[in-house]
Amino acid sequence: MTRLTFKKIISNGFLAGAGVCFLFGTGVTVGDVALRALADKNIPGAIEMTSLSIGLGALLSMPVCYAKRTHVTAKLLSELSPNRFTYPLGVVGAIASTVFAALLVWIVAENAIGKIGSPETTADLGLPIPVLITLAALSLAACLVAALAGLRFALRNERDW
Repeated sequence: MTRLTFKKIISNGFLAGAGVCFLFGTGVTVGDVALRALADKNIPGAIEMTSLSIGLGALLSMPVCYAKRTHVTAKLLSELSPNRFTYPLGVVGAIASTVFAALLVWIVAENAIGKIGSPETTADLGLPIPVLITLAALSLAACLVAALAGLRFALRNERDW
């Protein structure tokens, strides 16, 4: 298996996971609204399920955005003089992304470590908070790895992952 294929498998895996999360959250919301309209009942924990699944979907899509450097950028200077500004601004952007990803991992991982052994659970579904925060920390760690890969690509002036 070539490196490009491996990268595509990982990238597509993260995006597929994010897509499943978004579809699940949408399905729960639509189901809840339909059930309320038709039977005057609701899906227990619908708001919490939707919030958690959409949040996880966003976290799972972030590593792909970091690695491919497809996050939102302002190209004011690089549009004026592409030969002069594209590379240095790309590197600065990749460095900023890496620093931001590192800060997110640090903050959430510190929180996850502090919650180890805590009996806290979510309000509606009773899901363990330490597990959810650890899952978020692991997703953000993947973001940091992807941001480092994006920085490497920026330094090499590679356009495609």
